[in-house]
Amino acid sequence: MKIWKKTSLLTTVILLVLLLSTIYIFKISVTIPSSDIEFSPGQASSKVNTEFNGEKPKNIIVFIVDGMGFGHLSLALQTLQSENRPSVWQEFDVKGWHDARSAYGPLTDSEASATAITTGTSTQFGHIGIDKNQDPLENIFELASDLQFNTGIVTDSYIWDGTSAAFIAHTRNEDNARDILTQIASSELDLIFGELEDLGEDDIPEKEETIEILSKRFLLLDRSLKLPGDQTSSPIAAIFDEDEIQDTNSSPNLTQLTEVALEYLSTKDNPFVLLVESEEMDAASHENDSKRVVNGLQSIQQTLSLVLDFSEMHGETLVVFTADHETGGLAAVADFDHYPNLQIRWSTKEHSAAVVPLFAKGPGAHYFADVHRNWEIGYLLKKLISHDNPDKANE
Repeated sequence: MKIWKKTSLLTTVILLVLLLSTIYIFKISVTIPSSDIEFSPGQASSKVNTEFNGEKPKNIIVFIVDGMGFGHLSLALQTLQSENRPSVWQEFDVKGWHDARSAYGPLTDSEASATAITTGTSTQFGHIGIDKNQDPLENIFELASDLQFNTGIVTDSYIWDGTSAAFIAHTRNEDNARDILTQIASSELDLIFGELEDLGEDDIPEKEETIEILSKRFLLLDRSLKLPGDQTSSPIAAIFDEDEIQDTNSSPNLTQLTEVALEYLSTKDNPFVLLVESEEMDAASHENDSKRVVNGLQSIQQTLSLVLDFSEMHGETLVVFTADHETGGLAAVADFDHYPNLQIRWSTKEHSAAVVPLFAKGPGAHYFADVHRNWEIGYLLKKLISHDNPDKANE
């Protein structure tokens, strides 16, 4: 009898081990079946007839976090705040949202959404600075340069990434790295800080060729980021290796690069338009990497605090903060075994159709209070840049 019991127990243990091994090897999971829901977008209201009277910003900082939705924002608000100090997110004059869809259905990618944000025109997936018919669109940097603004890009991603490329280039997609780099070098851009990625693959030039292309326009800074003695001379660039710019623990980091960019642009006699982009939410959310999301949010908040302090100190600076789309379907949920701590749950590794944050602070912020679509951001930015110039404002 004892032998039978031991044999039965051993058999049960073996079966349990086999079952757990099968679940691990084949990653068996129980999922809730999905159902198709018809896309019916309805008629979008618009602010295209807005009258631009009153205050106008001298400088504009557009801060785009690739892949950040309200789930990411909720996580930041619930977990990354200092006691007895207001959240940096509370400093905005206007807090709202926008629908980031492309011209083709409810989803978008970075290229299409960033193009809408910088040109005021909705477009198709993969299109950078071109409309759905692949005709070039004027972006806010081109308009600003025509009106004697200085322009700059700071990104923690590679410099031909779809989001930043939409502010300077016109091409079918970000895979055309050599084309985008050549357009950057032939543009009126005054500053670009960011990374290189996948050098030598497909249409991405090797580092030596990349530096040669950029050197046609830019003075390349070394790792110290020390500005040239004559800061009114050449446009500047700072280029780093893949994944060098990550979170607050990396050197350089997004905050450091943004601080140098603001210092440089502030020395100029002209007003400026600056793009600050963080790629961390998108990269982390595509991998459902919760730790990277938390670290990235810390970097975003720290950089945003710097930008808002600059806006406060220089009262003529408008800050517009938004995302190009949401990635991952992130939700911050209760961990009742360790309450009030939270857990991060994911619904996808792809882009979602969720609306995304749109915040603004400074002169002209109120114009962004009722934005509903991403292209309206671009429309309003172009009007704010040009409304003192009748010829440009009426185009």
